[in-house]
Amino acid sequence: MPEVVEYGGVAMIDACTVMPGTLIEAVGFRDAAHGWHSQRYLPRSVPGVDATVKGEADAISTCLYESMAEGGIERFTLSLRQAPFNDVGSIGVGEGTKMTVAGLRAAVRPGLSAGSFDARVVSADGQVEAVLGASRMSNVKEITDPEATFLRLLEGVAANLAKGPQGSTAHVHTGRYESVPSACDVLSGERFREITGGRDSGVVEADFYEKEIFDRFQNDKDEVRYFYSNQQECRRLSPEWFEPGKRGQGKALKIRLRTYRDADMAIKDAQDCNPDSPSRGVTGEAAMSDEKIGDFAACGFKEGDSPTISFVAGRTQVRLTGYGDWAADEPAAYVKQFTPVAQALAGEVKKAIG
Repeated sequence: MPEVVEYGGVAMIDACTVMPGTLIEAVGFRDAAHGWHSQRYLPRSVPGVDATVKGEADAISTCLYESMAEGGIERFTLSLRQAPFNDVGSIGVGEGTKMTVAGLRAAVRPGLSAGSFDARVVSADGQVEAVLGASRMSNVKEITDPEATFLRLLEGVAANLAKGPQGSTAHVHTGRYESVPSACDVLSGERFREITGGRDSGVVEADFYEKEIFDRFQNDKDEVRYFYSNQQECRRLSPEWFEPGKRGQGKALKIRLRTYRDADMAIKDAQDCNPDSPSRGVTGEAAMSDEKIGDFAACGFKEGDSPTISFVAGRTQVRLTGYGDWAADEPAAYVKQFTPVAQALAGEVKKAIG
């Protein structure tokens, strides 16, 4: 049994152990189980002195699966609210059809679109509330009875919730990317504190794309090349990020790793710092680094309203994005501020991934 993760001495239940990908696949949704996987979780135990998230409105643990197949739109989400870090409610009036599932109280109601349902389940001790959602299940032609399918999923979720804490799960790469570490291991809590100068809440938000993606490039001679890669992201947050009215004082940092099959593909396809790249029309002009970072051009630009530095290390393109007022706002200043950090990360990424 995996080691149970504690937050301030409280054993935590991880949403993706309650709704693992194997359960999604077992009820008939293989593409979703092996598509886009997003989660908020605690990668390791956090001692009481550092367990700083309190009174959080958002769930402390979430799990999401969505199909990446062509035409795939089915999505499954699970949010766990756990006392004393979240407000946990009881099954109330008007919440849909009430029932007992795996010995737990639950309520089910139709979602907003066809083939969609929502449910709430409360643990036997009333300390954990699970909110389950399944969207557009009828998009999969083999699913002829979406409601019955949802109840099978709910039964599995409730049974796992009834088991209590079962450790923590995180995405594990397979195939040609199986040696690639999690982005949340690259952006560790120690690294977050070092970079931001703030406290690490211990809670991370991660996105993983299991399927390999590709870019198609055709040159002037009608020669076609394909560049294959795998993408993942991790965002770490300071405690203020979770407190109502204090997010502006919070610090958040996200790393995105896009790992190619080899370094040649990374250098030729990584377009963030190419002045002729079409992405410049989206992010605006890039500020180039004056110092060497990684193995290719390095630069800064805006990702939405947030400053980002991008560089290539081995076969991986790395983006580091800061959220909050703690980081320089303008790309040129951000690149200068983050050059030492990026140089250190480039070496670590290249050593870890190749």
